[in-house]
Amino acid sequence: VHVNITYYESIEEFFEKTDGHYYLITKFGQTTFTDFDYSNSDEDHYFVFGRETTGLPDWVKEKYAETALRIPMNDHIRSLNLSNTAAILVYEALRQQNYPHLH
Repeated sequence: VHVNITYYESIEEFFEKTDGHYYLITKFGQTTFTDFDYSNSDEDHYFVFGRETTGLPDWVKEKYAETALRIPMNDHIRSLNLSNTAAILVYEALRQQNYPHLH
């Protein structure tokens, strides 16, 4: 299995040119990442991360507020490493899809 990489000039262009389910990653999300359903492997699922310094634009947070998710962590941690967070989310999605293409 190969990963297809597409580059976009802006977050606006990304949302204009893609279809699927968007999940915003924020420590302020009301719902934990395990409470979302990623099981349909025929649909595209996008995990959207903001900048560490400024987060996501307000219009994105407002438009996709219902799919803002968080990974539980204690109050002594400011944030999780981006690569660790991505791995946690991708493996949860793969688990729900019964690990397609993995042995």
